[in-house]
Parts: sequence; C-alpha cells; structure tokens
Amino acid sequence: MSTETESRTVRAVEWTLQAPGRLDRAVTTLPAPTQEEVLVATQVGAISPGTERTLVHGTNPAVPERSYPYQPGYLNVVSIEQAADRTLIGDRGVTCLGHRDYALIPYTRFIRIPFGITDEVALLGILAADARHAIEVAAVERDEDCLVIGGGIMGVLTAWELSLRTKGAVRLVENNADRRRLLKEIVFPSQVKVSDRPGRYPFHTTFDCASTSAAFQVAQDATRAGGSVVVVADGSHDAYILSSDFFSKGLFLGKTDSSPDLRGFLNEWFVRSDNRETLVAAAFRHEVRFDEYPQAYLKCALSGPADQAGLLTRVLY
Repeated sequence: MSTETESRTVRAVEWTLQAPGRLDRAVTTLPAPTQEEVLVATQVGAISPGTERTLVHGTNPAVPERSYPYQPGYLNVVSIEQAADRTLIGDRGVTCLGHRDYALIPYTRFIRIPFGITDEVALLGILAADARHAIEVAAVERDEDCLVIGGGIMGVLTAWELSLRTKGAVRLVENNADRRRLLKEIVFPSQVKVSDRPGRYPFHTTFDCASTSAAFQVAQDATRAGGSVVVVADGSHDAYILSSDFFSKGLFLGKTDSSPDLRGFLNEWFVRSDNRETLVAAAFRHEVRFDEYPQAYLKCALSGPADQAGLLTRVLY
C-alpha cells in the first residue's frame, strides 16, 4: 500500500483533477471511524478510459469546468481496516471512492463481496449495473434483436446483459479493427455478432454506448420507425443532434446514467451462473500501480482504443 498506518490514524492519498488536465495529489489524516462508519483500504481499482478521458480534457458535458476539483474515478474493491464492530474487519466489498487508497465511509455505502467472487468480477458488476439500468429503461422485450454501438466496456456489458435478458440476437458495432478482434474473444451468454457496421436491417432498439456524435447519427439511421435510441451513460456523451430522420421515423430517445439500485443488482450479479471468464480476460489485460500515479494514470486515461490492451486498466494498491 502507498500509505502509512499509525495506531488509530491513517494517512490517505487521493488524486483529483483540480482543473482539466491538472491531476493533483492530496494527503489527509483520517481519524478512527465512528459507530456508523468504517475505514476502508482500496485493494484494486480500475481506470475507465472512455469516461475519464473526457474528464481530463474537460469535455464531459455532465461535469462543467466550474465543477472542478473533481474526482474522476469510481471503481474500487476495498477491505475494512477499522470499524467499531471489530467483526467487520477484513470484510471485502465494493464502494465508489475514486482514485484514493483509504477513506472513511458510512457502512451503508459498503457492499460486501461474497467469498469466491474475484476482484475483477466485482469491478465489472459496478458497470454492468449501469448497462442493466439502460436495458430496463428501454423496456426491451424477450426475443427482441438489439443493436449496440460502441465496443468499449459499457457497450460490451450492455451486449452481455442483453444476451442474458432477451435471448434475442445482439449486434455489437465497433469501428476499430483491433478492438473488434478483442471482442470476438468474448464468449457471450447467447448470440452476439461483432461487426463494423449495423447491417441492412433496422432495429427496434439501439443502444448508443460510443459517446460520440457520429455514433448517435448511426444509431438514428439504424433504428426502425417507432423504435428507440437509448444513450447509455449519457453524462460522458458528446453533443448530439436529432436528425430529420429522428422526427420522420417517430423515434423515441432515452438517456440513462448510473444505476439507481447498485446494491440490488450486485446481489444478483454475485450469485449468477453465467461464465464470465472470457469477459474478465478481455476487460483486464493491463495494470498499473497506484504509486505510479500521475504519469501512469494520464497515460491510460488519454490512450485511444488502438493503444489499449484491454477494455479497462486494473489499478493495484
């Protein structure tokens, strides 16, 4: 770990964006937890390049420049180091801390990870909850064929959850050839076709996970009359324009953000039987250490799909 622990106090390190392009280190001393709190130590985190790139550049529409300083991270597997109830010490769980090694949190924000669940599966569950939320917003019917645009981690998890929930065919569109080769290594629960284009037949429901204005235009073109375009994780999306086709075809627009029930979804995610071995292998092919920040973080956050070995970067603490 990159911090020092004294008898009842902990020196915690946190990296935040003080302004676009400026990542700063802060060190604070944390007191012992109260009756309602636990002191947690991050064991493993992750860098999600798609979202965090926009935050570094200051182009995320959900986080205007006046919102900085801003904590760009949100994926943490932690262990309880101190608690008034000493039986909790050593428990492993997930919470959203960002890029920090220690924190005091209310125990209600700690979601326990069952024995046998790997850190990587737990991290993916946080993002899969957002994908499931988008599918529920779209009210996708069983056996419905769906289109997913964007082969980043959110697009992959949306395709994964669709293939479990609907059992219909899913087409996952990704422009980058290297990324398509990576996606084809994933064994999805049911039929998912990875392609560089939507194909000739329109879809009733299209999920835009690419977060670009060009992808949103493709989504409108590929959706049939009366269908829906759902912008997944809308907060990091480029500005998008409703085309004349959107109105002439009578399309519906849905926009989603984080899952409103992360705990409920993770309770399901942790006990499911779908084999996620190839999903984890494709997601985590590169890792950095927390004590290598800020250089390691900025290199990962600013890299494009062609420069990324996997879908996420694992951060070891």
